[in-house]
Amino acid sequence: MKRLIMVLCAFALCASSVFAAGGKKLTLYLVRHGETIMNMMEKAQGWADGVLTEKGVTGAVNMGKGLRDIKFESVYSSDLKRASDTAQIAMTQNKATKKWTVKEMMELREMGFGVFEGGTNEEMFLAAAKAVGLTVPANATTGQVLGLFMSHYQGSYAKMLEGMADANKKNDTKFQLAEDAQDVHTRVKRGIATIVAENPKGGNVMVVAHGLAIMFAVMDMGIDLAQFPPQLANSSVTKIVYDFDTGTYELSGTAGDMSYAEAGAKL
Repeated sequence: MKRLIMVLCAFALCASSVFAAGGKKLTLYLVRHGETIMNMMEKAQGWADGVLTEKGVTGAVNMGKGLRDIKFESVYSSDLKRASDTAQIAMTQNKATKKWTVKEMMELREMGFGVFEGGTNEEMFLAAAKAVGLTVPANATTGQVLGLFMSHYQGSYAKMLEGMADANKKNDTKFQLAEDAQDVHTRVKRGIATIVAENPKGGNVMVVAHGLAIMFAVMDMGIDLAQFPPQLANSSVTKIVYDFDTGTYELSGTAGDMSYAEAGAKL
């Protein structure tokens, strides 16, 4: 009888451990880098790398302060300097994470714009519009061009982003460096899968990347971009929760959340 009780207790302990392991989740804090000089000048900035402005540094500091009580198991960034600098600046404000390093990943880079790198956003958008057969009125603003794109893709922001990427690659005949939608999806998806695999115990992970790279990552996660603003603000945070049991991702809170930076500015 005593042996039976011991066996039953051991089974119960094992079962409780199994159930305790269930429901494991990984929270990805997807951060867009701080403002750069090229952002400020409205230049196309994909693989080209602009330095952080004073406002960009301040935004990264404030965002880091807003997240200072979050313990991060790991910290990742794109290998572009504007992203890795943002991660370093933010984490120096963190009080809950005792030891950390920033792992840089090329998979987290922004979309490559090829021949349009360093030119104006307006030039790139106009060329993309022509590539998909849109008729753009003379003196149309950038906003109006984007509006035409949205109409062309029946109001689907995801399809518009993919269409613009495909158009950039079509237009980049000289250098052939631009990425199309499939290139970006494949690269970013691989990066996120690596991050999940490297954090099997769950917890919180900071991932500092870029506006479009984050959008493409979210698309790959099966999350509807209708929940997102047209453009993620610099130093914004988008929380995504990965459920290990179901293999699914879910948006937590507001996409492109600026409340962390706003709270940090008050500290």
